[in-house]
Amino acid sequence: MLAGQIVCILAAAASFSAAFSVNRSPYRASSAVRLHASVNSLVVISPPGGVGEVSAVKAAEMGASVRWFVVSQTGTKDVVLSKETLDNIAAAGGAVELAGAEASTLLLPVDDPASALKAVSTWCGSAQSIICTFDGMADANSKVQNQEIVKVWENAIKVAAQEAQKGVSGTKLTILDAMEDEEGKNKSGGLDKLVSSLLGGAAQVPSTLGEALAGGPVAVTKLRHGQLFGTPESSPDFSPLVGGLRKNPELCEEYTMRALRVDPTLSVSGNLMMGSTTRSSRHAVGEAAALMALKKVSFKDGIDVCVSSLRGSDKPTIELWNEDFARLEKALSTGGAAKLFEAEFSSVPNVDRLADWLATKWAPAVLRTYDIATIRSGARPVYARRSADASVEIVWQQLVDYESVTIGTMMIQVTANGLTAVRGPGDASKGFGDISKKPLSGEDVLVRRLADAASQAVEKGLATKLKIEKKVAPEPVKEATAAVTSVKAAGTVEKETSSDAGPRQAGARRSAERARGSRANTDKSE
Repeated sequence: MLAGQIVCILAAAASFSAAFSVNRSPYRASSAVRLHASVNSLVVISPPGGVGEVSAVKAAEMGASVRWFVVSQTGTKDVVLSKETLDNIAAAGGAVELAGAEASTLLLPVDDPASALKAVSTWCGSAQSIICTFDGMADANSKVQNQEIVKVWENAIKVAAQEAQKGVSGTKLTILDAMEDEEGKNKSGGLDKLVSSLLGGAAQVPSTLGEALAGGPVAVTKLRHGQLFGTPESSPDFSPLVGGLRKNPELCEEYTMRALRVDPTLSVSGNLMMGSTTRSSRHAVGEAAALMALKKVSFKDGIDVCVSSLRGSDKPTIELWNEDFARLEKALSTGGAAKLFEAEFSSVPNVDRLADWLATKWAPAVLRTYDIATIRSGARPVYARRSADASVEIVWQQLVDYESVTIGTMMIQVTANGLTAVRGPGDASKGFGDISKKPLSGEDVLVRRLADAASQAVEKGLATKLKIEKKVAPEPVKEATAAVTSVKAAGTVEKETSSDAGPRQAGARRSAERARGSRANTDKSE
C-alpha cells in the first residue's frame, strides 16, 4: 500500500448502499489492502471531523496503518484532508484508509439488504487497537436540532464500534466528555434494549460506548476532555491566524493553549478532578488518543483519565507526554490522585517567598477575575490566607441562614521541589467536615490559573524550571571497511628510489636560449 494514500472502500455494494463519498483527489489508490493486526494498526470509529479525524491523522503521522470508519448523518458528506497532511503521512510511512455509512443504515436489521452493519467488521478486519468518539456530530451539521436524529447518530456509532471491536486484540479507547455520566446511561439503557427487541430484528444498541467496546481480556480505557475547541490541522479550513492575514495578526487558541495536563478523572477518594468550565484542545486530545492507542506512552489499560489545555505556545514533545503519563501512573499507584494540581521544579530558592507571592499577589488577582466574580449562587472562593508551614489556603464560603459558612478549601503546599494543591474540608461544626466529592464552584478555574502561576514563578525567579533530559539515540557503530586487493604479495616490495637532485644538477641544459630578457641584453651590449 502506498504510504499516505486514502482509499474509499465500498464493501459489499449491495449491503453498503449508503456509500460515503470521500474527496481524495489527486491522491487515488490503485487497490485496497487488508489491514493486519500489527503493532501499528488502528481502527477509528467517529463522525466526520472532530477528535476522530485528529486521532486518525496523528496516528498515521506516527507511522501507523489507520482505518477510519466514518458514521455520517447524511450520505453526501465529504472528508477532505489537506495536501500537507498527506505528505506528512507519506513521509512517516503511515497510511489512512477511509470508508463510512449513513447512520440509519447501521441500525437496520442485519438481514436487510440495505444494512451496512456486516460491512463494518468485514472492512475493519483485525487491528491492534481501536478509538471511538462522538465528537464531530455538531460540526458536521450544526443545524441539527432534532434530538431524535442525534440519538440515531449516537446509536449508529455505538453499533459500529461494537461490530469493529471484534477484531481488535489490544487497546480499546473511548473519548468522552468529562461530565458525561456513563453509569447513569447504563442503568437507563435497559429500556432502549427492550424497545429495540420489540421492534423485531433491529440492531441491538449498547447503552454506552464503553459497553460497545467491552468484551475480551482487555479493559476499556476512557480518555475524557473538557469543553472542546479547535479545528483539526488536517482540514483545509484550518488557519493558525484568527480571521486570516491582518495588519496585527493574532494566533488562534490551538496555538496559544498548547500546554496540557493529564490527570485521573476520579481521585482515589472519588473526587471528580475536572469541572464544567475545563477546556481541552482537539489537537491535544487527538494526539493523546493516538499515543495511547499505539502504546507510545506507558499506562495501564482500563484507566479513566482526562486531558485539559492550558496557556502556553510550546508544542508538546514526546518527552513531555512521557513525563505527564509517568506522573499520572505514579499518582494512581501511590494514591496521590486526590491531588488537584502538582507542579515540579528543579528547585525553589526561597519557599516562604513563593508562598507569600501566591497568597498576596496571585490569589487576590485570580479571585477578582470574571470567572470567579460572576458566581452568583452557591459557594464561591472568597479569600486566601497564608499558613505558617509554607502553604496557602483558599476558602470557599456560602451564605446559609444569613451567615457565611466555610464549605470547603483548597490547600496549596509549597515545597523545595514544587507545589501541590488538594481539596480540603470545610467547617465541621456547620456540617461541612467531609471533603466534597464534586468540584467546588470555580475550582477548575483556580487549577488552570495555578498552572499559569507555576510558569510565572519561573519567570520571576521564584523557582527554577525542571529540565527534561532528552534521550540521546546511540550512534550506529560503523565497521571499518577492510582493504581489498586482487594482487598477491610476493616478498618485500622495494620503494622506488627518487633522486633529490633537480634536472639542472643532473646536467640537463636548455635546448634554446630564452626569449625573455633578450632585448635588455641587446641594449646593454650597444
